[in-house]
Amino acid sequence: MAEMVIDSGVTTHEYDNSWRYAEQPGGQVSVTIVPALFVPDDEGKRAKYITGEGENATTVWIRSGTPLAKITSGANNGLYGPYDSTASDGRQNIIAGLLESDVELQVTLSGVRTEQPNVGMRYRGDIIVSNLHADVSGAKWGGDFYDIEDDVVTPLSNTGTASAPVTVDTLSGATDIGKQLMKAASAEAARTAINAAENAA
Repeated sequence: MAEMVIDSGVTTHEYDNSWRYAEQPGGQVSVTIVPALFVPDDEGKRAKYITGEGENATTVWIRSGTPLAKITSGANNGLYGPYDSTASDGRQNIIAGLLESDVELQVTLSGVRTEQPNVGMRYRGDIIVSNLHADVSGAKWGGDFYDIEDDVVTPLSNTGTASAPVTVDTLSGATDIGKQLMKAASAEAARTAINAAENAA
């Protein structure tokens, strides 16, 4: 996880990857975005998607971790934009994934553009929902995501609302020794649990 601020003297670019629970290989695909949708007139929404804005900014960035949704109607059908519960083009339906990394946008007289509208979208992984900049409360999640907060794992995907948290103690079918091993914070703690089980046998 990383969070830092890069100051160019013209704008301040906040680089924030704290939504990732840990680095995870794989689990991403390439999708094509509509850059203008990430810079709406609504300043509140724009602040959730964009970093680096300023009066003299000629470059801004779409934040990594921005929830992406597929557009299912209109001229941009089949492309992706930010999930928005108030949208009417399909982006209100389901979070397809999260933007894998910051995307640079150039600010021009005609609007915003990017040299590379094809971006990486993470469709599975362990994340920290409270560290996302966007509001995802009540959202339906696609893909295969788990929210990890204070050692509690909450499945997000394929539900309209957050499912019941899963902890080691609530795992059905796990033996007492199995639960102790999963809870073990170190190899030494795991060995202690195994020795205790062998002595009790």
